[in-house]
Amino acid sequence: SQLNNAIEIVGKAHSDSLTHKLIDFLMGEPDGIPKDPNYIYRLYIALGNFTQAARTAVIIARQEQELGNYKQAHAVLYETNIQLIAHGVRVPQSLRQAFILLHSYILVMKKVKRGDHQTAARLLLRVAKNISKFPSHVAPIL
Repeated sequence: SQLNNAIEIVGKAHSDSLTHKLIDFLMGEPDGIPKDPNYIYRLYIALGNFTQAARTAVIIARQEQELGNYKQAHAVLYETNIQLIAHGVRVPQSLRQAFILLHSYILVMKKVKRGDHQTAARLLLRVAKNISKFPSHVAPIL
């Protein structure tokens, strides 16, 4: 898409004015319509601004979680973890904790299917302590 091309060009150019113009556009400054936050995330990755990319990933994951899209939230945090580690950047605690919680939630069913109920129970305890972060699945979890 054209936005992906713009992100790639701005990432390569490392021009502050181009970066600010693109961020303004993505935030909806000119037309009042904010664009998908994934574009901002990709821009920060392209610019090598991994600190902002991590913050944006946590925001995106939180939004996905509120909608009940736990696998998508997990995927965003997983990809960000991989990117940060690959570039030698410390993974922020907020990102790490959100990832561990979602990872625990996703692993529960796999552990139950394999008959590893003890591990599944430990993972469910972690998830239950943070039940407010799983609004779509409160009843099934409990």
